[in-house]
Amino acid sequence: MLTSLHWWEAVLDKSDCSRSLKPHMTIDPDIRVDASSSWGIGIIFSRAWYAWSIIPGWRAKGRDIDWAESIALELAVMILTDEDYHDCSVIVHGDNIGIIGAYDKGRSCNIPCNDSICHITSSIVPNNIMIIPIYVASALNRADLISHGILGPSHLCGLSPHALPPELAHFLWDV
Repeated sequence: MLTSLHWWEAVLDKSDCSRSLKPHMTIDPDIRVDASSSWGIGIIFSRAWYAWSIIPGWRAKGRDIDWAESIALELAVMILTDEDYHDCSVIVHGDNIGIIGAYDKGRSCNIPCNDSICHITSSIVPNNIMIIPIYVASALNRADLISHGILGPSHLCGLSPHALPPELAHFLWDV
């Protein structure tokens, strides 16, 4: 509870942090996210693909496939903010019902997933973005192949976000 209170204090202490009450324009830039415990994380953003392999030994201290799926959503948000999206609601498609539910509730029973939700919120609040996670079946999730290491054409490989946060850099290798 103290960790959450400190996080809220830091978020609310930022003077440049505001939230418009105007209705957001909802956009669907065709973002698909997925994670595989056997290989890594894949994201499709429109036509571009992004991939990170998960470094062996990542499964510890509550990090599991749900954590990896929440990190996929977090990385998609990093791409959105790098692309300068703001003042909008963005649809993100994923195939993990548990993470979609945790994000919608704003919490998870998994501490590393909660940390990821906090990182996502810290990224979207300054840009006045809302994320709308939408379930898509795994068989229809175009990011599924990427998350299993079956990468797309090299000319469609997207530029990864500027720098991984330190808490992720120990677990992911940018492909």
